[in-house]
Amino acid sequence: MIFTVGVETPDNENQAYGMIVPALCQLDYGCFSAADEVEDLLPMVSEAITMMIESMAEDGFDLTTLKDKGVTHYKNDPEYADFDTWLLVDIDVTEYLGSKQRINITMPQHLLSRIDRRVASMPYYKDRSHFLATAAHRELYAHSNQEM
Repeated sequence: MIFTVGVETPDNENQAYGMIVPALCQLDYGCFSAADEVEDLLPMVSEAITMMIESMAEDGFDLTTLKDKGVTHYKNDPEYADFDTWLLVDIDVTEYLGSKQRINITMPQHLLSRIDRRVASMPYYKDRSHFLATAAHRELYAHSNQEM
């Protein structure tokens, strides 16, 4: 899932970059992070989001209802006026969506071959099933966010 992250640039070298994940904060879970260096922004906020998603899943929160309203929405919200930079962070939430179900699907061989090549070339995907679950999740969230 793509999460919008607000970044507050420090005023001086004695301060850290502050980060907020509005989609998670609006659910009363709160998701904040900080980093001393620019190159640490992504790893630090990714870890914070993952920890929050794990906590939400443990609490029984239905992660399929989780929605991110996007950069334009949060950027124009006065609540986030202190955040001068915005990032989009992709976090794989599929493992927190509940138990897995085995399914039988049919698709053209050339499409299956392309999927297998993509899975083999990108360590992000654990296997073909992970690729298909991630693709389905992105497609469903892309359309549900457009409908809002």
